[in-house]
Amino acid sequence: MATHDKNTKGVQKELLRIIQSDALSDLLDEVVDRIGEIEEAHQQIRRLHELVKPLMPSDSEYNEKYWMAAYILYPKSSELLEKLRKFKETYLETLKLEKVIESHKEEKERLKSQTELLERERERIEQEIEETLGENLEQYLSCEGSELEDIIWRIMTDYYDEYYKKAEK
Repeated sequence: MATHDKNTKGVQKELLRIIQSDALSDLLDEVVDRIGEIEEAHQQIRRLHELVKPLMPSDSEYNEKYWMAAYILYPKSSELLEKLRKFKETYLETLKLEKVIESHKEEKERLKSQTELLERERERIEQEIEETLGENLEQYLSCEGSELEDIIWRIMTDYYDEYYKKAEK
């Protein structure tokens, strides 16, 4: 018994030290406030229990907590069900839109890759044209007068004739 009294006195001393601590003062006040809120909530639950108890059938398969929860939801249950329905619809529509966005992202990436390939091909063709013109330019510069016009005219005529033949096929 003496050991028990000694242990009790030791715990009391430590608790008193915590209560009187300036460093723990704010935290202690916060915990005291929370205890008060818990006590008030406990009283409210007891009152709710007393309200619901007469409404519970004796052969219910649900315990008192379910009946208390249903009583809390009862006044606004139809409004709540409508809001839950709208929430579900909104959620499902959001999922659909996110899938559409994702597919558009994939399509955008595919088109971007295709555009890059075409751009590289266009640059390659442009370089080939420049090389060809560069080679032909020396030949053009060696010609004089109407020979140059005839060569250019022949090149253009051949190009367009070939282009239109391919287009008609």
